[in-house]
Amino acid sequence: MTMPALIANHRKTVLKTQFKKAYSELQQVNQNFIKDYDMNICEYNWQMWDETKSGYASSKATSDAFIEYYTGDGTSKSQILGSNQIKNLTGTKTVPQTLFDDGGAVDIQKRTFYFEYGVSNSKCPIISVDVNGYYKRPNQLGVDIFSFRPTKDGKIIPIGNPQTINDQINGSAVLGNNHSCTCTKKETDSITNGVCCAYWASIDINPDDNSKAYWKSFIQ
Repeated sequence: MTMPALIANHRKTVLKTQFKKAYSELQQVNQNFIKDYDMNICEYNWQMWDETKSGYASSKATSDAFIEYYTGDGTSKSQILGSNQIKNLTGTKTVPQTLFDDGGAVDIQKRTFYFEYGVSNSKCPIISVDVNGYYKRPNQLGVDIFSFRPTKDGKIIPIGNPQTINDQINGSAVLGNNHSCTCTKKETDSITNGVCCAYWASIDINPDDNSKAYWKSFIQ
């Protein structure tokens, strides 16, 4: 195997490990959040919505409460760090900033978390995570940025399961309206292609060829 191939394989292994760690920590934070607040992240977000009368303000308040569970001193909170420079899965388009600018934070490991609020106080937010941080490229959906959604029954699910896709993106102010939620290398024009890759990454299956692995054959 050539040196470039070895380097590429190592990079993919690192990204896979970072993804699994980020997803595992999200689930743990979610459980701790429920224990401490006696409500899940969706319910907290709805309560903030009722108090602030604003989806944006509720999402910012939720992201502020959420990031306290990660190691840091609280000074790294940011709403839009890098949110206007994120690329879609194929790297051909810049993703709408509106999918990432409703609240956000950076933990001490420099991982970046972006919040997208639902369109009403009965919808759950989307949490997107840059698993290796904004300061490390490629800042690309489906490669180092993955999207998850808290659920009404207190879980955290990776977006992209074909069986539940409508429920997962339901209420998003961006997805399901003007933009699709896809994960395929066969499409280059969609500016949101890659938002729905977290599910495939979590089961390590290439969505374009289910006989192959996500982390070895799908990402470059």
